[in-house]
Amino acid sequence: MLFHCCFARQVWALSSIPNPKDGFADESVFANINFFLNLESVRRLSEEQRRVWPWIMWNLWKRRNEVVFEGRCLNALEMVQKASKEADEWSAAQAKWTPPEPDWVMCNVGMEFAKSKNLVGGAWVLRNERGVVLCHSRRAFSGVKSRDEAKLVVVLWAFESMRSQRQSKIVFAEEFSDLFGAALRPQAWPSFRLQSSSMELELAGIQEWKLSVVTREANRGAFFIAQSVTKYGLINSYVASGHPSWLSELFGNESWTL
Repeated sequence: MLFHCCFARQVWALSSIPNPKDGFADESVFANINFFLNLESVRRLSEEQRRVWPWIMWNLWKRRNEVVFEGRCLNALEMVQKASKEADEWSAAQAKWTPPEPDWVMCNVGMEFAKSKNLVGGAWVLRNERGVVLCHSRRAFSGVKSRDEAKLVVVLWAFESMRSQRQSKIVFAEEFSDLFGAALRPQAWPSFRLQSSSMELELAGIQEWKLSVVTREANRGAFFIAQSVTKYGLINSYVASGHPSWLSELFGNESWTL
């Protein structure tokens, strides 16, 4: 069913995964899985091609159940696309917070913009190299008219916060490649001249700093705190030591794995 039925053959043929030289083994599922496990050594394959096969097998198994119990199923191309999407989502979910180098701290910056309310939730989380949250802050910004304005307002606030706390050797991590690109290479972002000059002024008061663009998954803690402003109406701004109690599991897991 997983390798030799007509439908399975169509699925594997439509996938980007190469078949074994002599075809799939007739009587050994283990041999076929061993072939997939060894794809890691095939340099010409992309990471996406190497990781999708478990989801193809899982969807083939689910198709059998859908046919038997529900009388429905996807076509072969739809199944390959679904498996590829699920593999990508799983891979993205595995991305975790990456610690700074020794003797540095990291300030993750989160932002959520509610366009209908012109309301922005901002947050920053300061952690050491072991992932321990030293302090964090949340703030609501009203009257903001665009997402670009929201990003700049929150980033400048985070810079100012670290400067006022006299932090140094700090890595600012957030999701907005355009803003940090403008700060690091202003000549390459002429339309962001105002933003880059504003960021330069705030960063001037910090002795040593770095800018890092991260994924949403690696920035979840700061994002969830920022989202609480727009999603739950928690508009009271504050600065507090440690992490929020309602995110203890998230921050605990990320520090425990380091």
